[in-house]
Amino acid sequence: MARSIEKRGKSYRLIVSDGYNFEGKQIRYTKTVHGTKREAEIELAKFVSEIQNGLVIEGQALKFSEFTEIWKRDYASKELAPITIKRYYRMLDTRILPYFGRMYINKIKPTDIMRFYDLLSKDTQLERKKNTKIVKTNKPLSRKTILEHHRLIHAMLTKAVYWQVIVSNPADRVQPPKVIKTKRKCYDDVQCKYLLSNLSQLGEDKIKFKVAIALAIFTGARLGELAGLSWSDIDLNNGIIHINRSSQYISELGVFTKVPKTESSIRDIAIPDFVVSLLSDYRIWYDNQNFVCNDLNSNLECLFMQSNGKPMHPSTISKWFKKFIKDIGLPVISFHGLRHTNASLLISQQIDVAIVAARLGHAQISTTLNFYVHPLLSHNKIAGSALQNLLLPPTNQV
Repeated sequence: MARSIEKRGKSYRLIVSDGYNFEGKQIRYTKTVHGTKREAEIELAKFVSEIQNGLVIEGQALKFSEFTEIWKRDYASKELAPITIKRYYRMLDTRILPYFGRMYINKIKPTDIMRFYDLLSKDTQLERKKNTKIVKTNKPLSRKTILEHHRLIHAMLTKAVYWQVIVSNPADRVQPPKVIKTKRKCYDDVQCKYLLSNLSQLGEDKIKFKVAIALAIFTGARLGELAGLSWSDIDLNNGIIHINRSSQYISELGVFTKVPKTESSIRDIAIPDFVVSLLSDYRIWYDNQNFVCNDLNSNLECLFMQSNGKPMHPSTISKWFKKFIKDIGLPVISFHGLRHTNASLLISQQIDVAIVAARLGHAQISTTLNFYVHPLLSHNKIAGSALQNLLLPPTNQV
């Protein structure tokens, strides 16, 4: 392992050569230090030790902006869903790159990341003019949004470590913002019965929305999963719904379907006779429609289509649902709240949590318990009276 020291003005350049790469070029490691010649010699010995122990990465340091392009090309474009790519790229272009772009990735320190989060808590736009950071003041970002930035930065730097671009991830040493989890809104059994009662009164022209809401209540499927269903996924004879794709929308691509990200999301969900009967009626209505189908959609037979034969935009269902529940006087919840409703009602009926998790497409049972389960009001009242019934004689009870 050849080593040398070069005098460069008031500093010294440490040079260590160690073998050749696959292209036959000599592998060289360099480092600039300040101080006396003796101090440079001591630093050189340390530098050699670090190289031998794999603590120094070969090659010229990259700026964060340069690494971002590599990350986009070799990871994001190949592994991430289009809607995720769009969200990540917007975060990068709007705030992350204006702050970190010119920094060398191996020079980013935990304090740099902490400072960035502090700026986000005060400002929403960062710009850079030449070498000077210009900060435009706007309303602060929420902790949840700052946490999303942290997760992206951490994931990118983790990939940099994996690719041996940097030795360690500085984001590991940064405490991410704490986010207080809000209670997820859903309906109890009484509200759900009222919702279904009002759905039953809808005319035939609203049958597609009736089907979508009923499927959400009785299967707990996500909105995108429901919008991505085709008739080939519906087994009316055995009462099974096959979930194997999801419908999404971004302006650049329009409405499109994609396979689920995880294997657990690909699943079969049993449906009750009520839903089978509703789907059978819907099939009759569907076959009587004069859909103008192109070849792709006529082969796929999307369960929810527009009159022009194109797949229905997922938000069409959720927007209609929001207006409908307002009209009938129910508390407003998101369409995703029906998924939460499904899980809570099943757990209240003492269905095994493992079965509920499998129906929801959760890989871990803990996810089901942590996010989708809370007691019904009727059960809460029963629990509230339990000790009274146990400990007090009937004459003392109110």
